[in-house]
Amino acid sequence: MAKYETENKYYIAESSEGELYVYISAKKASPIKPQIVYDGYDHALFVRSPEENIILDYINPEARDKLRKAREVIVVETLIETIKDAYIANMNIVDKIPVDWSQIGLTTWDEKLLGHK
Repeated sequence: MAKYETENKYYIAESSEGELYVYISAKKASPIKPQIVYDGYDHALFVRSPEENIILDYINPEARDKLRKAREVIVVETLIETIKDAYIANMNIVDKIPVDWSQIGLTTWDEKLLGHK
């Protein structure tokens, strides 16, 4: 059964050539067919492998449109300030991610800013 974890400290950056990078903390196992499932809203689901799903919570509104339009992103896994691994993850854009975020304690970006849970 696939496990879910929330990546609380991640960064989305854009290179001068327009490539998108997602920086996350390093994981133990190697990724298998990584992809990011995204619907353009508050959260994305990074399917790192069939057994590992990582929730990228509270996508910054300024990054949403670029992420939604991307066909792929470069995922960079870091250990403190050292790059452990970097690889391409395909983007899978959907109308709605079939997850009830409130069931796992997540709210919307606006509710987070207002301090609601």
